[in-house]
Amino acid sequence: MAKNVEVKKQNKVMEILTKEYKSENILLAVLGLIVIVVGVYVLEDDIVNFNDSFFKFIDTGWKIAIFAWFVIAIGASAFVYAVWPLFVPSISEMKKVSWPNRETMVNHTIRVFGFILFLALFFLVLELGFSPLFNWIRG
Repeated sequence: MAKNVEVKKQNKVMEILTKEYKSENILLAVLGLIVIVVGVYVLEDDIVNFNDSFFKFIDTGWKIAIFAWFVIAIGASAFVYAVWPLFVPSISEMKKVSWPNRETMVNHTIRVFGFILFLALFFLVLELGFSPLFNWIRG
């Protein structure tokens, strides 16, 4: 005999709200950056002027600064929330990395800086050698 399985029907609005879309994190990141920029503009008092606006309760400088930092914090948290899933796989991969010991790190650092110094001296010699030639050609 077949058992009666009760299927819970979900509301259409809740179905739309709980569905994850591919571009929602990108949209949230962009909106977070826009909110951060607006907060900075409010803090700098460039575009948004609260003296002649609807927000009469934000009339002093410290109230505007608190409001601006609150807006910046909301934008930053939205941006971090949107970008965080991109870094989760990286964190697990970084735990698998075998990091060099101190001796190897110092050895490679000296080699890199030595090569940079060698290239700088090489190009200096080329410049000192070709500079008189180019000055002679230019007349």
